Amino acid sequence: MPVSASEFKSWLDAQSISTSPAALSALTGLHRGTLGNQLRRGNVAESTVVAVARASGANVLESLAAFDPYRDMYTRRIEPTPAEVLSQVHHADLMAELQFRTSKKYYPRDLRKHIPLIDFPHEGSNRAWIDAIDSGDIRHRMAEETGMALTYIFTQLTENKLTAPLAVAASRAAGTSFASGLVVVGLVLPAEAGWQPRAREDELLEITDDALVELISGRINLLQRRVKQRKEAQEYAEKMTELLG
Repeated sequence: MPVSASEFKSWLDAQSISTSPAALSALTGLHRGTLGNQLRRGNVAESTVVAVARASGANVLESLAAFDPYRDMYTRRIEPTPAEVLSQVHHADLMAELQFRTSKKYYPRDLRKHIPLIDFPHEGSNRAWIDAIDSGDIRHRMAEETGMALTYIFTQLTENKLTAPLAVAASRAAGTSFASGLVVVGLVLPAEAGWQPRAREDELLEITDDALVELISGRINLLQRRVKQRKEAQEYAEKMTELLG
C-alpha cells in the first residue's frame, strides 16, 4: 500500500538522502518520471521505499516500519512458520520429495542434492500461502479490512497477483508474520524477512510422510480448480468470438 509522500520525504531527510527525483533515480535505478509523479500525487509506492532502502544499505523491514501502513511490522514474530515456508515449495518439488521417500531404488536421495528447488513466487504460490494460514474465513476478513470486493480478492488469488495491502490484511487476519506475506508477493526478499538460506529445503526434509501426502493432495485439488477455471475461460472466449464473428 502506498505511503505518504510527506512521510517519505521526512524519512529521506532523516537518512540524509536527497528528495530530488533525479537523485533518487540515480540511487535506485527507478525512472525519474515515475518518482516525480509519486511525490507530486502524495502517494509513494512501497516498492519505492524498498528500492531506496536496498540502495542505501538500510534494513528493508525497518524502513517499511517507519510508515503508517507498516508500523506494526515488529509487533509479531518476523520469521515464517513451517506451513508458510512449505506453501512456497512448488507442487512438483513436493511430489519429487514423495518419490525420494517411497521409491528410493529409482530415486536415491543423493539425486536431490543436485536438483535445486523451483524458485518462488511461482504459479499458485499466493493461494498456497493463503491456504496455509487460513483458519476458515480469511478471504472475507481481507475484504472487510481493505474494503475490496470479495470477487476481486478471488481474482487476484486465481491470477497469482496478490498485492502488498492484501498480503498485510491476510497476515493480520491470520495472526501471522507481516513480513512473510510481503515475501510471498515478491516485495521483500526472503533473507530480508528472516528466512533461513535453506528454509524450504529444510522444512521439506522435516515434514512427516502423512503431512506431505496431505499437502500434495491439497495442491492437486488447487491444480484441478485452476485447470477447470482456464477451461471455462477458454470456452467463454470461444463463444464470444463466435457471437462477435
